[in-house]
Amino acid sequence: MSLRRIVIVGNSAASLAALETIRRHDGNCPITLVSDERIPAYSRVMLPYLVSGERRDLSLRPPDYYQRMGARTLLGRRAVRVEADAVVLDDGVGLPFDRLLVATGSRAAIPDIEGVDTPGVSPLKNMADALRIREHLPGARHAVIIGGGLICLLVVRALLKTGLSVSIAVSSGRLLSRMLDEEASALVRHRLAEAGVRVLTHTDAARIAGSNGRVRSVVTAAGEELPADVVILAKGIRANTDLARAGGLATGRGILVDQYLCTSRPGVFAAGDCAEAPDLLVRGKKTISATWFEAVAQGETAGANLLDMSRPTSGALKMNVMESLGIAVASIGMTQAPDVEAQVLVRSRGGVYRKLVISRDRIVGAVLVGDVSEAGPIAMLIRRGLKLSEFKRFDPSRPIRYAALALPWGVRVGGPAAALVGGDSPRPGSATA
Repeated sequence: MSLRRIVIVGNSAASLAALETIRRHDGNCPITLVSDERIPAYSRVMLPYLVSGERRDLSLRPPDYYQRMGARTLLGRRAVRVEADAVVLDDGVGLPFDRLLVATGSRAAIPDIEGVDTPGVSPLKNMADALRIREHLPGARHAVIIGGGLICLLVVRALLKTGLSVSIAVSSGRLLSRMLDEEASALVRHRLAEAGVRVLTHTDAARIAGSNGRVRSVVTAAGEELPADVVILAKGIRANTDLARAGGLATGRGILVDQYLCTSRPGVFAAGDCAEAPDLLVRGKKTISATWFEAVAQGETAGANLLDMSRPTSGALKMNVMESLGIAVASIGMTQAPDVEAQVLVRSRGGVYRKLVISRDRIVGAVLVGDVSEAGPIAMLIRRGLKLSEFKRFDPSRPIRYAALALPWGVRVGGPAAALVGGDSPRPGSATA
């Protein structure tokens, strides 16, 4: 292996997966990892447990991890510009590279609301956010969550655990509107109500009021005043594309990459929440999956391609699996029928909901509430583009288990499910499309 110089900007799921992939194939090339946070890699998914006090250490790797990986780390440093062959840091220092991975992740979307800067108002996206929220918990009685997405469900349990009463203000007509359909969302809302959470749908926050240096209430557009000692902003995320834009890389909602996760500049790759990559299910579409699963998968692919291994990704698949307040939820791929010929199978009984979306003899999506044990096998079916007709005695109306997916010897496995919408031809990749 040549001693190519590799720089990785970022220090979470995609970055670590890339670093470990590189070291599996090349133990000698110099690697520099840059992160704007001063602490080693930690689990952002576990931040609610830090807020609730249930966890103190969220470390993803042992203390000697970077040393064992042979990686030079520059923590607490921000990359601000990509030049022809160097990354420029916030102090003007340039880091020469032969290959670059941009894995800058995402940031919380901050709504344009009067009073959003009031002390006690915060998103929950990084360690600094979690510590800031904890500072405002002593003496707090009421919390309001603005937004009804995935972050909302993750944080509500933590707030209840600290003894706060919780209200959720949702602009849309239901919780988790991008993940769940109406029936599945209703089950989640019912469980939240059982836990004492008040959910206000079709409700916009007009302003946040404070006094004596801390937040006191959230005033809705309808004029209702919700008492609040803590306010959590859960209005989604935005890809961190500032570095890419400053370097002239092609961007959309994220950093545009092809099927090799290469950006519009040769030798520069992007992975994780910042990358807008080819979609697994829709030919010609690019998407930001913004999930831990996909960030790891993209990091592994990018790591291989930083070593010129020309490994393509099968495409980005949106998949979220989580549990909160005793109710498990999974959303995989398409949650609505993509065309009039698609088949939707729904089973709902006793608080357990299962929905499969089938198109052209393939499962393309699923929604599971209450029992998510099928999430893994369903995701495998989708990722591998397997046709249901290739399985003998396969009944998608019954629970899907890994054992039922064993293919007879010699059966050809279908290509990526990207062919399901838009034709059966392979999807071309283009970082600037």
